[in-house]
Amino acid sequence: MEIEQLLAERAEMVDAELPALLSSIKPPELAAAVAYAIASKGKRIRSALVTLSSEAVGGTARQASFAAASIELIHSSSLVLDDVIDKSEKRRGGDTVHIKWGTDMALLTVQVLAALSLKLASRDPRLIRAIADSFLYMGEGEAMELVDYVRDKNTYIDLAFRKTGSLFGSAAEVGSLVGGGDDKETGSLLGFGNHIGIAFQIRDDILDCISSEHDLGKPVKKDLFMGRPSIVVIDALNSGISLEQMMKCNNGQLMHLVADSIDHAEETAQEELVLAMAHIEKLDDSPAKNKLITLGEYILSRSK
Repeated sequence: MEIEQLLAERAEMVDAELPALLSSIKPPELAAAVAYAIASKGKRIRSALVTLSSEAVGGTARQASFAAASIELIHSSSLVLDDVIDKSEKRRGGDTVHIKWGTDMALLTVQVLAALSLKLASRDPRLIRAIADSFLYMGEGEAMELVDYVRDKNTYIDLAFRKTGSLFGSAAEVGSLVGGGDDKETGSLLGFGNHIGIAFQIRDDILDCISSEHDLGKPVKKDLFMGRPSIVVIDALNSGISLEQMMKCNNGQLMHLVADSIDHAEETAQEELVLAMAHIEKLDDSPAKNKLITLGEYILSRSK
């Protein structure tokens, strides 16, 4: 796919920014844990969003690569923290950081990744607020998952924004800032990022119900067994299906049992994509804008 090739190309550009940051970390065990967390990478969608947003306002991907790396480090820190909180043993097919180095070293890895992100962002002080917003919102999202906050679609969307959408929004925002976007362009891209990030989280919830562990590289039905809020599970519960019924199912049975809730989740994700597209409608037409549109559509169709 063309978008897959784009993501791979942008990932190489961003990854080139990272090795120099690791050379001075001590002790070696911490340096190894940080390097491992960074190397355990996905598709780098958030960092690609930074570079495309820069291009969409007349900048270049290259000048935004440091900002993209900063966003990627935030994402890496959040994954390590997620795995500690959820006691997850696998991430993208490999052992999680806390399984390899222990919980204490994993938490220190989170701290160092956050510090490295801020260190990169400080090359352009305008980025610091957007980076800080991401940390705050994502912390709130983690806390919302630990308490009984999500009861319906509206509270779920609030969680999905804080947990996932906010970092996508910050990615688009910093890309616009380093690319020379004005306030209106930056606001439009921020809104675009927020909404495709929410759509991304909804798609994750759907994949948790319909995929295999081999496909995802991590346990499936994790949200269900951990008691974590998922738009599919929330809708199913509100439709009269009990947790006990869902937990007794294998994945094929679960897909059948909550089919209507999966449809509801897909419709909600599509609503978020429409909102995202509306935010960038008035941006000047360009190849980068077209790629942003394609990226949004890809988020809803991805299988992992």
